[in-house]
Amino acid sequence: MVEYVIRFAQSDAEAELRGIFLESGMDLAGELQEHVVIRKQDEVIGGALVTQTSPDVYHLTVFAIKESARSRGIGSLLIRDLVREPWKYSLNASGVTGDRFTVTTMAKGQSVIFYRKNGFSPCEPAELADPYRGQCDACAERGDCNPLPMKYGGRPAAVVRRG
Repeated sequence: MVEYVIRFAQSDAEAELRGIFLESGMDLAGELQEHVVIRKQDEVIGGALVTQTSPDVYHLTVFAIKESARSRGIGSLLIRDLVREPWKYSLNASGVTGDRFTVTTMAKGQSVIFYRKNGFSPCEPAELADPYRGQCDACAERGDCNPLPMKYGGRPAAVVRRG
């Protein structure tokens, strides 16, 4: 059985993670150590950045899986872990305080299908936290990628508070 490990990125993953993001038209979206990576043995397969924007609200800023590893369920494995307990994958998160939480993202192009398959639904741009709600407004490629704000609503298994 193939084992995948999800953890915060360290310096040895920077080149691989940046390459994965670049092949998806993105780049690192903050400090390297704020990102999480999914590994199969020593190989970085994908990564993401989850940011807590307010109590019980998180934003998935970037998410990508290596092109050669797509359509194998690895992306779904990673996204399910991220949205199940986003506070674990947001470096400076304070945890959840209520009985519900939300994860938002801006889906682009064909990724809308992936996000829908994994429990996200379209939402209004106003439901995204600043600065994410206007992140695509001035982009010259906006017409090509058709960005769509999306959200995932979850309930923690148990209320988790970090102190």
